[in-house]
Amino acid sequence: MTRETFETNILPLQNRMFRYAMSRVFDNQMARDIVQDSLVKLWNQRDDLDKVKNLEAWCIRITRNTTVDKLRAKDFQNLPLDDFEKVGLNYLPENGTITRDLISKVQNLIEKLPATQKEIFRLREIMGYSNKEIEELMLLNESQVKVNLFRARKKIRKELNDLINYGISS
Repeated sequence: MTRETFETNILPLQNRMFRYAMSRVFDNQMARDIVQDSLVKLWNQRDDLDKVKNLEAWCIRITRNTTVDKLRAKDFQNLPLDDFEKVGLNYLPENGTITRDLISKVQNLIEKLPATQKEIFRLREIMGYSNKEIEELMLLNESQVKVNLFRARKKIRKELNDLINYGISS
């Protein structure tokens, strides 16, 4: 892949790569570092990128793997909620805003999900990917994506209902 082709096909995907990294680390600077490292990896693979069927899915997979590497290397701790609020939590109820406490609880519920459910939930609900895109990114079939998304939503809904109705969280 030539430099021009790389700039035309890969660089426009930076925003999606950044949103993916932000959905995982909730830290603007760390997400930028992840994207930069991912782009370097992609550049180093440029000779093989012509063989890749779906460049966007490949870029997100590289970003995902780079994110995992960064989190393992730094023994990552959850970052302040200020960064979580900046990620694009657009939901504002008619009567006010989501409280910091509720944001924290929802974030904790997402973190408790099994890895595959958590990943699919983030891709679908936070990043807005379609089920088809998630299939390609995660190398799963349609039913696996649907089942994992259903189970993730069901667990979060149950925990939130328990929390709201009874004030308990498991």
